[in-house]
Amino acid sequence: MKLWRHKERYQWLSRTALGAVLWLLVGCEPQVVYHQFAPVQNAQWSRLDTICFTPQVPDSGTSYQASIEVRLLQSYPYQDLVVGYEYFSPENELLQSGTYEFNTTDSYYDKNGSGIAGLYSYSAYLKSLPIEKAGDYKICIFQQESDTLLKGVQDVGLNLSRH
Repeated sequence: MKLWRHKERYQWLSRTALGAVLWLLVGCEPQVVYHQFAPVQNAQWSRLDTICFTPQVPDSGTSYQASIEVRLLQSYPYQDLVVGYEYFSPENELLQSGTYEFNTTDSYYDKNGSGIAGLYSYSAYLKSLPIEKAGDYKICIFQQESDTLLKGVQDVGLNLSRH
C-alpha cells in the first residue's frame, strides 16, 4: 500500500514539474501581434520612399518589442544599410524616432544575413515601444544612405511582439 502512494506522489510531482517547464517555455515566448513586409518597387529603395506600417495594438499595460526587418538581394552593393524610423500614437503624435545600421557583410565582405538563393534577411530590435492604450499605431521606416536610390533592397518589414 505504501509503495503505491509513493508511485502516485511521484507521478503527480512529475506531471507538475513537466507542466511548469512547459509553461515557462511557452509562457515566456513572445506572441506576434503584427508581422508584415512591404515590397520595394523594382528592388530600388528611394530616399523619398517612406514605408509605413499600421499595427493594431489590442491592449496596453503590456510590454511590446518591435523589430525592423529587411530582405536584401545578393546584388546589394554595400556593407551596411542605415535606416531611420518614426513611431506615432493613434492620434498621430510622434512618440519615438531613431536610426539603425544593419551590417550586411562580415570582415571578408561576404553577406552575413540569413537566407538562401541570393536573398538575405536582417532584423534589428528597436527600443521597447510605449503603448499607453489600445489602437492603431504607425511606424514609418526610411533609408538614410547617401545614395538617392538603393538597389538590391527587396522588402522592408515590421514585427511587433508582446512579451
